[in-house]
Amino acid sequence: MDLEFGKHGAPEFYTDLAVERRRADTEIIGVDYRSYMGESGKWECVTVSSEEGERMLGRPSGIYDTLNTGRMETLNEVKIDDATEDVAAKLCELFEKMKIYPERLLVAGLGNRALTPDSVGPKAAAIVKPTLHISRVDYNMFDALECSEIAVITPGVTAETGMESEDVIKSVVSRLLPDAVIAIDSIATGSPDRLGATVQISNTGIFGGSGVGSRKLGLNEQTLGVPVIAIGVPTVIDARAFAKGFTRAGFLVSPTEIDEITDAAAKIIGGGINQAFGI
Repeated sequence: MDLEFGKHGAPEFYTDLAVERRRADTEIIGVDYRSYMGESGKWECVTVSSEEGERMLGRPSGIYDTLNTGRMETLNEVKIDDATEDVAAKLCELFEKMKIYPERLLVAGLGNRALTPDSVGPKAAAIVKPTLHISRVDYNMFDALECSEIAVITPGVTAETGMESEDVIKSVVSRLLPDAVIAIDSIATGSPDRLGATVQISNTGIFGGSGVGSRKLGLNEQTLGVPVIAIGVPTVIDARAFAKGFTRAGFLVSPTEIDEITDAAAKIIGGGINQAFGI
């Protein structure tokens, strides 16, 4: 099912995916679109570089690269490995474009592990292998690993901790002083074909809770003082994409295979970070 577009090419359904916020055949000044095949699927790359582009897409200027893997619950281990390699290569490419050569990284898994559609962040963070402690205990051993110093945090949600996850991450950033933050979260789509089937990687930061209809303070370079790479997998979809005539905005649903989708997404993202920067 294709997205329906309204005035100025904007999607009728809510979506966090930049690639869904424009038509590939629409000319927008300051918006570049290209696509190519990776090892595991098609990459769709959107770059926003103008105020008009920001206005038309409703997204800040930056890079938004989306890997189409196919439904993740159907991927076997070989295909998961291929997607992991694609994500690792894209992260290295993005850091290179930003001229960031990270000696220290903070990986933040946003969301609520107890709420499956919102669990991509915590599950992926659990797969990332921390290395910062090794450098502090035995630097010679760490140096031989030839990796970045990686710290991992899962700040939880306000209902569990009484604190906003953004405030927790700000505190950790101020103490660790990482070269960049990689924030992982569940996001929303407006297309059934992309639900549980895509990974978006951007350099514009992230808004915690977007995948479950919540909007909080942003995690970006302006709020944290360091660059923020956002990785998101759509685990929920705007119900208006399914029910013709349904007009209630903000009503999001997830597929029955959501457990398998989030498990595969975690392997792809967490493994990709390990391959790119860790062990």
